[in-house]
Amino acid sequence: MDNSTLLFFVVALVYVGAIIYLSNQHELERTRQPAGANSLGEVVNRQRETWLRWLLYGAVALNFLLNLLIFQTALSSDLMETLPPEAQLPPINTTAALANLVLGAAISLVSFRIISSPTARQRLQRVLGGRSLYNPDSAMHIVAVVLSLVLLSTTISQLVFSSELSTSPGDALFQGLIWLALAFLGVGLSVRRPLAQTLTRLGLRWPKRADWLWGIGAGFALWLILILLSAIWARLVPPEQIQEQMEAAEKVSRAFATPALALLLALISSVSEEILFRGALQPVFGLWPTSIFFTLLHMQYAFTPASLILLVISLGLGWVRQRQSTTASIFAHFVYNFIIQFLVVLQVGGGSF
Repeated sequence: MDNSTLLFFVVALVYVGAIIYLSNQHELERTRQPAGANSLGEVVNRQRETWLRWLLYGAVALNFLLNLLIFQTALSSDLMETLPPEAQLPPINTTAALANLVLGAAISLVSFRIISSPTARQRLQRVLGGRSLYNPDSAMHIVAVVLSLVLLSTTISQLVFSSELSTSPGDALFQGLIWLALAFLGVGLSVRRPLAQTLTRLGLRWPKRADWLWGIGAGFALWLILILLSAIWARLVPPEQIQEQMEAAEKVSRAFATPALALLLALISSVSEEILFRGALQPVFGLWPTSIFFTLLHMQYAFTPASLILLVISLGLGWVRQRQSTTASIFAHFVYNFIIQFLVVLQVGGGSF
């Protein structure tokens, strides 16, 4: 990650952090004040709500601007070839950039409606069903929906721009820390909830015997499901097509092809992803929407059978979260990931710890 990219991420994190902090403060004050109160706290909260709304509008607009710039860059590919090599950008597929722009426009429109329209938020509540904790009047839940949509659009834009996601251990660790920060701050750590309540909200607890048993058993079971579904896929698709579709996933695996790095990747991804997706988001949005969102964020698989396999794995992890705890789903995710990575280590001869 170069300095300019790091600076962009820092600015983005500060911006998103401000949104999350304001939404937590708004939620805290909303629960304290009765509806229709004209107290000073209610007046301040209405001002806070206005700031929050415009910050969300800004995030959506900036994301669409990014989509537009990527499309413009794709159209300017001939001009890019005249620049010095160090100033050139990677070639961008024009059709993919146009599709990304259209998708970004759709995501922006949906986001604007969620921010501005109570009716749209109530409609979303009906779609999610009665088992979810989604509240159309909650600032935190509005923020969660909008930022999730922006994150999805940004992930797709990154793939269109660079054709791959980052595979370095440092970037994996950085992303894991971001996921953890979003999860803990999003549920109101130190603003609406003390640490103990935050851990309970996220489904985290000191491991019990059931967590170990469910986690290890589910991890092995999900790996066996992966083997079964992959075998079915292999019978339906030519080997060269499978190799092409799995190229990005294999690149990630080979970047962590030592026992120590395999352990690191399994640990980072299992802890950070389970706490964010299964701990923070799933209780609000439900099992299926969260699993679909999780799958879409792993867009290096594109829309291939590998995506459907990942959706099945994600549903399995979510089911473990529902039946036991996020702690158990972390164990399951770790076992599943480590088996896969360790087999890669054995295949390439990655050496010792």
